Amino acid sequence: MSKINFIAQPAARTTLDAIEEISRISSPTKLDVAAAYITSSGTRDLLKCLDATLGKDWSKVKKRWITSFDYCRTQPVALETLLSLPASLVRVYDAHFCLAHDGMPQVPFHPKTFLFRGADIDYALAGSGNLSRSGLSKGVEVGLTLAVSRDKPVEKTSATSINALNQWFKATWDDAVPLDAALLKKYVKLFESVPNLAQPSATEDDLARGEITKGALTSKDLQKLRVCTHFWVEAGNITRNRGLHLPGNQLMMKRLSRVFFGYDPTALQENTVIGSVDISYSGGPFASYTLSYSDNKMDKLNLPMPGTIGPAAYDTQFLLFKEVSAHMFDLTIGTKTDQLKWLKKSKAIGANFKMTSGREWGVF
Repeated sequence: MSKINFIAQPAARTTLDAIEEISRISSPTKLDVAAAYITSSGTRDLLKCLDATLGKDWSKVKKRWITSFDYCRTQPVALETLLSLPASLVRVYDAHFCLAHDGMPQVPFHPKTFLFRGADIDYALAGSGNLSRSGLSKGVEVGLTLAVSRDKPVEKTSATSINALNQWFKATWDDAVPLDAALLKKYVKLFESVPNLAQPSATEDDLARGEITKGALTSKDLQKLRVCTHFWVEAGNITRNRGLHLPGNQLMMKRLSRVFFGYDPTALQENTVIGSVDISYSGGPFASYTLSYSDNKMDKLNLPMPGTIGPAAYDTQFLLFKEVSAHMFDLTIGTKTDQLKWLKKSKAIGANFKMTSGREWGVF
């Protein structure tokens, strides 16, 4: 038996829809992925899908990922996330050449292929989308999926095609460089260099701003918010949303700050819930907190409760959010000295900003 299906994003059937269906039907024991580049948003969306579909069996799946350092489009935090998964290995195509040439490849690495091996069925997904949020669900993409059952007669061409793709993956895997802590450190140094963060390479996860009002962040600013891993802000006077005598926990941020936390810069109606943000305070447990667009035209983020999970109060504090895994953030409180260091790093890449109230913030 063989089966062919299609991907026609975003309206009909997305890449993520296809992956969910394949995972549910095949109960995979092995997953091989080759993707030109991998973003934090794409990693988060894919892992949420597979975890929800496979549950505890996801940790048992043997995972191999091949990607590239081409043009510094793959985000290091995405690589760290993939490396941290159970039974997961990552390799990088022509890694040393790319690092030696500031991210420029000698031969571009451009595949977008998922190969699933189940108990008695093999699936191949090949399409146009990278392992990015846009590539998986939001961008205009096309692709095909092919399934071949190993225990029943199949069309010879289908079985041959699946086998050929597996052989291609094996050959590419054997040629690629294993990603370890030392190699990742070298890539992080290149990715987080001032020239790269000041002028980051665009990916399909970078979208034009939906807000065109005066003082809105530019599309170039938003690119920096997407690639940077640190977001700092002067909290100012937090609204007493919990009562007059209790410290508040709702942080008002510049409109479109949401991009740093993994959301699109689309125009929204006031008092719209954007989504949630996974936050840990000073290395504590992660929990999800609501992010919304407020009626004061600012992005509003709920923070860990003061006096219990969070600090005694957030008022007038300097807050730092660090992305420690794909769209998971550790929140810490800094001193004025810390804030001056953060400001210096942000200024170096042109990513320091000031709100109308005078509160400063930035990314690096």
